[in-house]
Amino acid sequence: MREFYRVHFSHKDIFNEREVARRRQFFTPRLARLFDAELKRQRIYAKKHPDEKPYFEGLSFTPLEFCPSKYSVGSAPSKGRKTTVNINFVSGKISVCDGKDEIKTVYRVALLKIGGKWLIDDVIYDNGETLTDAFNETKKIK
Repeated sequence: MREFYRVHFSHKDIFNEREVARRRQFFTPRLARLFDAELKRQRIYAKKHPDEKPYFEGLSFTPLEFCPSKYSVGSAPSKGRKTTVNINFVSGKISVCDGKDEIKTVYRVALLKIGGKWLIDDVIYDNGETLTDAFNETKKIK
């Protein structure tokens, strides 16, 4: 996870083929297929609706509301071929009116061991929704 986030933060957080390709080595085949299907769906949708924003604006591995000033990767207790790792994000104030010195958000990343490598299979957000849920929602958009 540390290597993934090193790569992730060293490039743009834009949902496009180039940025997905930079991170593809860290994805399970299932997650890679979901990204590919969504990129295709967005291309088709953008042609039909050129003035509308895309469903995914970023790659969904960090909170969109703010740019994290720091993050940490939790431990990864292995349960056979599956595990979940907490990624703790911290950002500074969004505004002087919010009354908080920093904002903390925790994402859980589901990993699957394939061919001796731990690969990202899903992301569980702080509200309980998942990245794969979001991909399933986009299938409804025509």
